[in-house]
Amino acid sequence: MARYFVVLLYIRVRKVIIRDPTTEDWEELKNIHEKFYAHEFQFDEMWRGTMGNYVVIDDEDGEIITAISIRPIAEMVAVTNKDKSPRVRMKALQQMLSIASHLLRDTPMSQLHVFIQDESWEYQLRKHGFKRTVGNALFINLSR
Repeated sequence: MARYFVVLLYIRVRKVIIRDPTTEDWEELKNIHEKFYAHEFQFDEMWRGTMGNYVVIDDEDGEIITAISIRPIAEMVAVTNKDKSPRVRMKALQQMLSIASHLLRDTPMSQLHVFIQDESWEYQLRKHGFKRTVGNALFINLSR
């Protein structure tokens, strides 16, 4: 006869406050950045061209748990006819970059992203000024 045991875990759920950052938060945010992220990016970079900024505050002690900035990024998605000569494809790439630059000129977006799986195409893009990102690119599908 099988026996089943039910184990109840009592976990205290911490309450948090989510709000816009205030001027009073900046010193604490700068300290968090300096302690954990100074080697990854400049503090001011986090706040440029954002759609929204939020802090999550621990309701118990009033300290910041995390801060986020939501920034739009421009992503170029392309399909390329690899039967065409490299010269023709490079000319098309230059034209695509010109169009992208024109489209993004009046936006807060200062970068154009591509997510590459073809090493030879990555090589060509890098020859045209694309750089690798710091860190790995990840994504999440948001429910709608």
